[in-house]
Amino acid sequence: MEFCLGRFERLGVVTARKMFGGYVFHMAGRVLGFCFNDTFLFEPGPTIDRLLPDAPRQELFPGSKLFVVIDESMDSRRLCELAEACYDDFPIPKPRKRKGSSPEKERNKAAGLEKKFPFLKRMKQESCNSLD
Repeated sequence: MEFCLGRFERLGVVTARKMFGGYVFHMAGRVLGFCFNDTFLFEPGPTIDRLLPDAPRQELFPGSKLFVVIDESMDSRRLCELAEACYDDFPIPKPRKRKGSSPEKERNKAAGLEKKFPFLKRMKQESCNSLD
């Protein structure tokens, strides 16, 4: 886990927590991937499929979707570039209902994330500019 976190250190937004006998990695609140049995499994999506079409795939558990197996020889810079490129493909966690929660509070929370993780704002602006 510490080895994998160290590889994402450049981003400064990746966290890990123990789950199902392995670790789940989050990038700015979204699921990035999992680490089980010394293997890092990247969350699947159209961008990673395009960038690593020949990468091996593996189930997280029997019957699960196929995750992209990241070779431990991949350098940290390339891994961080992949994570940034695929961020929009990562699943958004389902919001938990909280007492006193309102749409305004949720918008404020989103704005707080952009302040905490400046690359999110940059990515949002880039995607808006590409639509022009």
